[in-house]
Amino acid sequence: MNTTPITYPAHVDSSHRDCWFCNDEERIDPPPGGWLLDDGIWRAGAAPVGMAKAGTLILEARRHVLDQAGFDTRESITFIPAIGSVVAAMRTALGCERVYQWSTMAAYPHFHVWLIPWWPTSPHEGPAHLVDTVESPATEEDVLTAAARVAAALRGD
Repeated sequence: MNTTPITYPAHVDSSHRDCWFCNDEERIDPPPGGWLLDDGIWRAGAAPVGMAKAGTLILEARRHVLDQAGFDTRESITFIPAIGSVVAAMRTALGCERVYQWSTMAAYPHFHVWLIPWWPTSPHEGPAHLVDTVESPATEEDVLTAAARVAAALRGD
């Protein structure tokens, strides 16, 4: 039996070591295309392959926090600029008209927002579009292509 104590990255409070969002050891795989944004407070990456349409991103808090009510000062000050830059990059890179924002913290009680592109040619709006997004997920190639385009837009390429 291995008795070496487990050490976690500095941003992971040991009481949250089982949180998929907090612990890169638990998460195993980075998002497809890597992290598109990581400023130490927020990070964003493509939704896992098989879970959503191409271009869907997840913005997550680096610190374990349930929702906006628990944001510290830095999170409060930087949330709007972080989500705004990602949404603007998605519109530029994907040509979408809107970006739906959906957040439940159901599987893991950790603040994260699904950012889902919507086009006027999408078959549905509102909640039906959210259902469409998960019922017809994209291929890995399409997810990686969309992630690369959003990353380029975030860099200003």
